[in-house]
Amino acid sequence: MDPIENAARILAAANYAIALTGAGLSVESGIPSFRGPDGLWTKYGQPSNLSYRVFSRDPQDWWERRLHDEVTPGNPTYDLKEAVDNAAPNPGHVAMAELEQAGVLKAVITQNVDDLHGRAGGSNLLEIHGNRNYLRCIGCGWRRPRAEYAITDVPPVCRECGGVIKLDTVMFGEPIPAATLEACFAETQRCDAMLLVGTSGAVNPAAQLPLLARERGAQIIEVNPEPTQLTPYAHTVIAGAAGEVLPRIAEAIQSLHTTP
Repeated sequence: MDPIENAARILAAANYAIALTGAGLSVESGIPSFRGPDGLWTKYGQPSNLSYRVFSRDPQDWWERRLHDEVTPGNPTYDLKEAVDNAAPNPGHVAMAELEQAGVLKAVITQNVDDLHGRAGGSNLLEIHGNRNYLRCIGCGWRRPRAEYAITDVPPVCRECGGVIKLDTVMFGEPIPAATLEACFAETQRCDAMLLVGTSGAVNPAAQLPLLARERGAQIIEVNPEPTQLTPYAHTVIAGAAGEVLPRIAEAIQSLHTTP
């Protein structure tokens, strides 16, 4: 059977299908990856695994450097901010939002922090690595859009508890917020089909989720231009760009629903 048709049949027949997405999906919107040949870390070097410790030790210094780097060309913070600010959801994001709105996908777990799923119309999103457009208090977990908070002093301080505020994105060495992580594992335990899109399967704990789903009997569908660490565990593998493949899957599902 054609893999796209097979993927459509699996998703259409599932009682509870979810998706896991990674950087490969956003690359198609012009956002650079981190580890690829043209990735930010390839160009500038990978950040320290102690990034969160550095922030915690001196939040004022971290914020001063961050605000400087956001407006100064020639560093990874600036490059990523420029790329994301100018990016738009691609057909892959749109197709996933349509599948969610049609009730095919019950939830989308994303490793991406660029908010493109939300801008495409997705609503039941679990952003396991946070969202670059939000701020979060490390004390009480207060979370608000950055655009609604004027940073006049650094480090910014929480209006609720007086704790230090950081970007919502999860740093190296920082625990993923417990509520988000628990929700991701709960969705994984519940699903009987998981659609993998643009994730390399190289970053835990997200990389564990497809393996846990498969152990419970879920059907795994992978969409990626290149083989990944998760490819051997997928029941259906579609080699191709998400922006081309996902609209075809969505169309095939719609045909299944409309066929007499």
